Amino acid sequence: MEITSVTVGLPVTDLEASCLWYGAVFERTDPDLEPADGVAEYEIGGIWVQLVEDPGAEENAVLVRFGVDDVAAQHRRIAALGIDVGPVEHVDGAVDWFDVRDPDGNVLSLYSRADETGHGHDGHDSDAGRSL
Repeated sequence: MEITSVTVGLPVTDLEASCLWYGAVFERTDPDLEPADGVAEYEIGGIWVQLVEDPGAEENAVLVRFGVDDVAAQHRRIAALGIDVGPVEHVDGAVDWFDVRDPDGNVLSLYSRADETGHGHDGHDSDAGRSL
């Protein structure tokens, strides 16, 4: 089997409000695709994030992790949007990461891989574990 694309479906209760939230987080004005009523999709880092309107979304929450170059910078940017973000956590020799929940409880976890020095992916101290 040859995988040519990956789509992750996230249940949301209000598609319009979720598109505004995800558009802000993903730095997009509009979804990349709206293939059907109640569905909007964003192509992010080689995968498709598909928002699917579902009245039971809060009971079916999903976790999706995204690798980024500078997790501390993304933490500051998303917090500046007025979105409640979790603290940046540090796992020695592995990753710096934080979680943010969308309005329906789906979790986006952003992370930067650590290099051999234990610092963030770009080789600089990521500020993990410090007040941001």
